[in-house]
Amino acid sequence: MNKLKMMIMALGLGLGASAALGQTVSTLWGPNINIDDCLTMDGQGNLYGSHYNGSAVYKITPSGERTVYMGGFTTPNGLALDGSGNLFVADNRGNQVYRVTPDSQKIAFGPRITSPSGLIFDPHSDTLYVTTYTTNTILKLSPDGVYTPFLSGAPLNGPVGLAWDDQHNLYIANFNAGEILRVVAPDSLVEIARIPGTSFGANGFLAYLDGNLYTTGIGVHRIYRIGLDGNTTVFAGTGEAGLTDGPADSARFNRPNGIYADAVNHRLLISDYGTRTIREISGIATGIHGDARPLPQGYRLQQNFPNPFNPETVIRYHLSQNARVSLRVFDLSGREVAVLADGEQGAGEHAVRFDGSAVASGVYFYRLESGASAETRKMVLLR
Repeated sequence: MNKLKMMIMALGLGLGASAALGQTVSTLWGPNINIDDCLTMDGQGNLYGSHYNGSAVYKITPSGERTVYMGGFTTPNGLALDGSGNLFVADNRGNQVYRVTPDSQKIAFGPRITSPSGLIFDPHSDTLYVTTYTTNTILKLSPDGVYTPFLSGAPLNGPVGLAWDDQHNLYIANFNAGEILRVVAPDSLVEIARIPGTSFGANGFLAYLDGNLYTTGIGVHRIYRIGLDGNTTVFAGTGEAGLTDGPADSARFNRPNGIYADAVNHRLLISDYGTRTIREISGIATGIHGDARPLPQGYRLQQNFPNPFNPETVIRYHLSQNARVSLRVFDLSGREVAVLADGEQGAGEHAVRFDGSAVASGVYFYRLESGASAETRKMVLLR
């Protein structure tokens, strides 16, 4: 088995220990910034957040500038971005899903439905999955705005959170009673875990990162990690309401609700419903290790941009001297999917374009090698 494949197979194993192994909670923005619900991020690093107890979706740039991205909603809830930069918003009590275009047009998308809540795109298509909170259904919304039933009834119980794993399995988090459900067939669900809750609720939203699910325990002020085998641990939070930063096991949250898994920076972003604050959990290990030496001093492999991307992205790297290098792209199984560079190159800046049109959406790794030295980075193709 080659070294890169062994490294990729280790993805997710690094999260099996307690939250005290280096994860840190920090307050990025807030309190009282009017974001208390779902979070999502575009390829340029702009964060979008819903104000459920308000009427707007906000945008925060990487530099921290916060603006109203779109207003006029009743209770903006779930969010999802497509590959063209359109932001989809579930207006829960407004009973409508909207599409907000990059040029700020707000368009009703599909017919009115009762209490739309969670949104997620199928990574292998342009189908949007929509949860309905009060009627306990999951619907599929096609690009032409047509709904088709997908799942309904028990064990759905206030479904809100949605997440895909790397094997294209869909997971659903019930807000009311805390079940984490895996879709095992078009009409079949299996419970893999259950999060404790209170009369306020149990699961807020759901995210997937590096082989694990993460959910916000909105009723108990904690963040939970769930392995795909159902093994559940407290990942952050003491269980007491508060706004305290620091090591994950001593930090305090106040009704953590929205959650976004930033695969590029190996962190989780959390919206605190109680304080309207954006929190960050950093220091999440990916399990990607190898026995190759780091690249020589003066060599740099940069993060691709944009990331996530669809279908093209640019990878830049710097060589301090003439060298023989290879730059290759691999999928999660370690299979090589592209050779972007292989040969002698001169000193200086280099940029290559990767076109993902011929491969499926998902997580990929690009690896720059020079002699016995190498560096690997992750990128996400999201259609």
